[in-house]
Amino acid sequence: MRGVWHVLGALGVVTALAYAHDVADPVALAGTPAPLSADSMRALADNGCERPPGYRADTLQMLMGTVVEAGVTAEEFFLCSVGDGGATWSTVKAGAPGAEYVNGRVGLLRDDQSVEVGRVAREVAVLEFVLPSGKVVKAELYGEVFLCVVPEKISFVRIRAYDAGGRLLRDDVI
Repeated sequence: MRGVWHVLGALGVVTALAYAHDVADPVALAGTPAPLSADSMRALADNGCERPPGYRADTLQMLMGTVVEAGVTAEEFFLCSVGDGGATWSTVKAGAPGAEYVNGRVGLLRDDQSVEVGRVAREVAVLEFVLPSGKVVKAELYGEVFLCVVPEKISFVRIRAYDAGGRLLRDDVI
């Protein structure tokens, strides 16, 4: 009879843990970094990034442990990264891309990869990076900003830009 109480007690503990796991909010464990919320990333960018008149932020993301904000004015492309060492603000004279469709490119390097960020024309629906190794990586498009995580360090890259109908707009090395 005594063994039955142990089994019932253990069953009660397991049931309580299973129920708590189903209904509980995620818990941050000590030593495990929790992802930043969009509000937290916005606050970091607001405190660390200068924004000129007419600036429009097109993307705000956490990349390689750094908060990255990229946006444009009519004449310039701006990139701000806020990490452990504080804010880094880059300005690239990259007016509206026009007939080139892609204008301005900045690479953020870390370990064995880079993140390529730049300005793209609104007509571009797909932007591909053809790496020196032959691998093709699609960039993410955010308004007039592109962002592409490249799994290797590069100094130059071939790009292919397409419109929504699949027509090739530009095939060039940048």
